Amino acid sequence: MQRAELIMNKEQLEELKEAANEGFARAQFNLGMCYEHGVGVEQDMAQAVEWYEKSALQGNLNACYLLGGMYYNGNHVPQDYEKAFKNFKIAAEKGHIIAQHFLGECYTFGQGVETDYEQAFEWYYKAAMRGSIEAQINLAICYTQGLGVEQSDEEAFKWYQTAAETGHPAAQMNLAISYYGGEGVEKDLTQAIEWLTKAADQGYGEALFLLGQCYAEGEGVEKDTAKAKELYQKAVAEGVVEAQEALEGLEG
Repeated sequence: MQRAELIMNKEQLEELKEAANEGFARAQFNLGMCYEHGVGVEQDMAQAVEWYEKSALQGNLNACYLLGGMYYNGNHVPQDYEKAFKNFKIAAEKGHIIAQHFLGECYTFGQGVETDYEQAFEWYYKAAMRGSIEAQINLAICYTQGLGVEQSDEEAFKWYQTAAETGHPAAQMNLAISYYGGEGVEKDLTQAIEWLTKAADQGYGEALFLLGQCYAEGEGVEKDTAKAKELYQKAVAEGVVEAQEALEGLEG
């Protein structure tokens, strides 16, 4: 965002404050950014939230999204899913891609609103179509589990593949699982290992563990206990509990 460029001198700061006090939503949002990041003023999160609130009340897209995130995570404000949902919804309806994804999550987990898988799917779909990788993964999960949409392994595979090709490790791992089990695509252990390796190379814990299992059992690769041990150790370092048990099994 345009934070360092907001304020060049004291005169501009005064003009921004004047515009904000006169009720211009964009000026209020920009002044909130100044206070949040300490640009031209001393950093003051209370003031930042106050100006974001004023801007959001007028429907400013970016203010609504930022406030939604703050309330969702309890960042500088008490965590409040209802306020998060309200702000995400305003921003999402105005086309903010990340807000659309988070709105989907609110509907999925009943955060600030009753659980509604059909609404969740709708918002994930909107964000996914516009390039949100996280939404693409969640959309694939909806298809996998039949949440808010008819279950379809083929559609799930398509969306995992779309996200995986951007380099997202979770999507790469799920794509590997699809190839491994022949879910939505013809079973292909070579492809499964290839995508699992891509995710593991990024240090993704679950992928390290699953790839370790492949080497331990000789699934899709030549059995290699030393390689399996190495992968399990890396997975343990990433906090994968099952990997510790698997590692003890190898060493035992």
